[in-house]
Amino acid sequence: MVIRYGNDDSNRITGSNQNDRLFGRSGDDTINGLGGDDYIDGGEGNDTITVTGGHNTIGGGSGNDRITASGGNDKIFGGEGNDTITAGNGNNNVTAGSGNDFVRSGNGRDNISLGEGNDTAYSGAGNDVLNGGEGNDRMFGEDGHDRLIGGEGDDFLAGGAGNDTLTGGEGADRFVFNAGRDRITDFENDEDQIDLSSFAAINSFANIRSAARQVGDDVVITIGTNQLVVEDYRLNQMDRDDFIW
Repeated sequence: MVIRYGNDDSNRITGSNQNDRLFGRSGDDTINGLGGDDYIDGGEGNDTITVTGGHNTIGGGSGNDRITASGGNDKIFGGEGNDTITAGNGNNNVTAGSGNDFVRSGNGRDNISLGEGNDTAYSGAGNDVLNGGEGNDRMFGEDGHDRLIGGEGDDFLAGGAGNDTLTGGEGADRFVFNAGRDRITDFENDEDQIDLSSFAAINSFANIRSAARQVGDDVVITIGTNQLVVEDYRLNQMDRDDFIW
């Protein structure tokens, strides 16, 4: 195990292929954990943190940090600031923290919490959970059966491929449906919108109306082999302002 501490300057700290503990402290630090199951704390400053293997715990601390983890089941905490986080493959837990953050993960079952700020997240392949928190967030589930939760703010939720569940929360939200068998749990008439522009067969509100049917308390929109369920919604509530095509 390697244990290394920086200081108030901008340090360059390199670990080993063992299970290291690396601390940047103040300054704009560059920290490379290499392999092993590392614990890395960037501290204050705009840090660049990279790990290339292992199951790591990484904290960016305050500042606009850039964190890159290429593989493993990692726990990543962005902290305060506008952070860029690349989680890579593996079953990752990412907490972006406050600030306008950008998060991208790869294959695996990821849990991504964005926190305060206007954030953007791409969850890659796998059955992922994305939670937007406060702010106007943009969330892309991509491949897999994902759950996207917007939280407070005017959010953009795109499930991508797979059978996804989309919950907008408070605010005027935009739900993008482009493939699979998705479900919207809290559509607010005259506030939220459903984006069907990916489908060439949908080019008018009349097309949408003819593709929709009432099933119990829900409206089901079927486009080819794709199906969208809008919970607690009625056909007589539908109007053209609810949709984008």
